[in-house]
Amino acid sequence: MYGYDPLLSNEEIEQFGVKALDELNVKNEKVDCVIMAVAHDEFKVMTLEDLARMVNEKLVLIDIRGLFDEEEAKSEGFYYRAL
Repeated sequence: MYGYDPLLSNEEIEQFGVKALDELNVKNEKVDCVIMAVAHDEFKVMTLEDLARMVNEKLVLIDIRGLFDEEEAKSEGFYYRAL
């Protein structure tokens, strides 16, 4: 599991039991799921296309902050859930 938050240090991120990423662009690894847990400005400008480049075949998006439109995400092939 990976974690990224521009406002936390790598040490703080790793306290959640995940490997900290220095940047969002995972070059060699693809993830199975993206969980958008905070609404930082850096995340607000992301598109579904940006997320699709990060994930494996199944496009799973857990959007806790409601940053994305559910219908658009589903039409783009994401398995989408929000709180």
